[in-house]
Amino acid sequence: MIILTALLWGAVTTILHHEKDREIERAFQRLDYLRRTFQEHSLNTLTTADQILRLLKAEFEERPSTREFSEFRQALERSAIIVQLGVIGANGNLQWSNQPFKPINLADREHFQVHVERDSGQVFISKPVLGRASGKWSIQLSRRLNHRDGSFAGVVVASVDAHYLGRFYQEVGLQPGAVLGLVGHDKVVRVRVTDQEVIVGRSLGEDSPLLKALGANPEGHFLAPSSMDGIRRLYSYGQMPGQPLVVFAGFDEARVLAAYGERAYSYYQVASICSAILLLTGMFLWWLLLRLRQARQEVEAAHAVFSAAPDPMVMLQRDSGGHFHYRYFNPAALTLAGRRAEEMQHHPLDQVLTPEDALRRQLMLEQTVRSGQVQEAEQTTTYPSGERTVRWTAVPVHDGSDHISHVALIGHDLTQLREEQRQLWLSDAIVAQTHEAVMVTDASERIFRVNPAFCLMTGYAPEEVEDHSPGLLASGVHDAEFYHHMHQALQSRGFWQGEVWQRHKDGHLFACLLDISTLRDGEGRLTHYVHVFSDITEQKHLAEQMEHLAHFDGLTQLPNRNLFQDRVCQALARAERNGTGLALMFMDLDGFKAVNDSAGHNTGDRLLVEVARRITSVLRKVDSVSRQGGDEFTVLLENLNNGQGIAETEEAARRIIAAINEPVLLDGRSFRVGASIGIAFYPADGDNVELLMARADAAMYQAKARGKNRHLCWTPELAPGEA
Repeated sequence: MIILTALLWGAVTTILHHEKDREIERAFQRLDYLRRTFQEHSLNTLTTADQILRLLKAEFEERPSTREFSEFRQALERSAIIVQLGVIGANGNLQWSNQPFKPINLADREHFQVHVERDSGQVFISKPVLGRASGKWSIQLSRRLNHRDGSFAGVVVASVDAHYLGRFYQEVGLQPGAVLGLVGHDKVVRVRVTDQEVIVGRSLGEDSPLLKALGANPEGHFLAPSSMDGIRRLYSYGQMPGQPLVVFAGFDEARVLAAYGERAYSYYQVASICSAILLLTGMFLWWLLLRLRQARQEVEAAHAVFSAAPDPMVMLQRDSGGHFHYRYFNPAALTLAGRRAEEMQHHPLDQVLTPEDALRRQLMLEQTVRSGQVQEAEQTTTYPSGERTVRWTAVPVHDGSDHISHVALIGHDLTQLREEQRQLWLSDAIVAQTHEAVMVTDASERIFRVNPAFCLMTGYAPEEVEDHSPGLLASGVHDAEFYHHMHQALQSRGFWQGEVWQRHKDGHLFACLLDISTLRDGEGRLTHYVHVFSDITEQKHLAEQMEHLAHFDGLTQLPNRNLFQDRVCQALARAERNGTGLALMFMDLDGFKAVNDSAGHNTGDRLLVEVARRITSVLRKVDSVSRQGGDEFTVLLENLNNGQGIAETEEAARRIIAAINEPVLLDGRSFRVGASIGIAFYPADGDNVELLMARADAAMYQAKARGKNRHLCWTPELAPGEA
């Protein structure tokens, strides 16, 4: 009996060891998913900031003299990501910011100095700094500004709120003791957030477990106490694609193993009871040999202990044919089987269990007899009362020799525990992304559960989608091949990520970033799909707005210099191909500075908007009008007949001057401005954009010199040195 007790405790120890390993493995799987989600959130944040930075760089390099960038102020008024957007001159002085600022020199900042000597063409991500202008902790993203000759013109910088990245922790609703963070290759923490604190800018020591893990592998797991708060955690870490950053996520080991500890306590209780039973049974057998007279009393005592055991215990006898019959069983075994004693006593397995369950039990018992060792298996069996999941321990019983005549089965009913674990596991998978819409489908792709964020994003209540196909969200934008590739990725890799257009309950479409992952049970069988949605419709609209800002003047909505030059290049190609002419006008307003100085910039801006409208109103729809900057405008006239092109162009110039000369009434005051226009023709005056623009500009300055408010066509006499 001592050997059996030792085997029993060995089995319990082995079981608990496997349970602990599985618990830790599941925790690492959840950490991997959490870390990848936080990594994607952080990468999207930095990418969005860099896109805005690129637009500001392009705008400043195109118009280096401007100090307004009102469109960027408007675009960032509601931004929760960027604390401050600014332009730093070559001397280190802050020249422009979307936030009010005092004169300040930033030449000593790392994000400025790194761009002075050379242009790497890459965005620089700094250590967290306390902004002198904003007064907030932030991560600086900066790019170099260049003059037209490539020399250093300064830096554009976007200050990303480090605490914004940390808000992801609160949004996903993580358990206490969990940690998320970003660390640079320079060993400086960009942000580290727990339920107790947010750390920004601290350097990791050489003894940091994360640095040691990174030295061995750029991505993976480890278990170690934190060098910052001493809490022992399970960690998942990995490199952020394209950035010198490492993302990590961790769970408190004590909380991860809390449920395991409760199960272990339960197992030890059962093992203790079973050990006591085995020891009592052994004492009973020994006492039986010595005290035959007390046999009845000992049997009754053993039966009492056997009957009082809370877990099912069965003794099966093996006949000469190798079949097993029920010999002894306690009340707990009768309750589990849903049988009366007479329905089990001396009956074979197939008369108590279903044929399939009887076969599985027979195979387990035969293995016990063949090996002579304790066997352990978790089986789901169909009883009259329903399906029950029981962990059975089969102990071979010898008859005094090497022959095994009986096998004892000791069971522990895990049905409720397994159901609770399944529900808890599914709840964790859903709650882990409460800030995102989550939809869980079963293996047959029927919707099993959704979270409140899903209902808010799609407009559907849970009862309207559960047990339905995800196809009810289909927008019709994607074809069958798109979904075919999606399912192929899920089958081969276990996950799929991409952008998808979905349909709201009210019919409107919205864009989202969709992440689908497969879930499998302990035997590797597919059980569920987890769909995580991120609404990116607003980001797409912002990108479209930024694209518009890159090609159109923010005040007049006319094409800007870049778009106008592109149109002229295309027009030149068409004119050469079709054998037609074109004219390019360069105009500057006369008297505008006086209005701007006397009435203010706001009135000046409104006057420019009205001038732009008047110019456009007197031209053909096929003609192009552009604002070059300040009070300078350009006009492109296409499809001119070589014989009448000059006359048509001069007539158009006279219409423009006449329209601009009309008084402009603003806030009860009348303002009057004029226009000086220079004109150059293709092919007579040039065959490329630069030459035509230069000659039209020269003619415009001569028009001003000859009295203003007039037009003048370019002739070689206007630039004798060039001729």
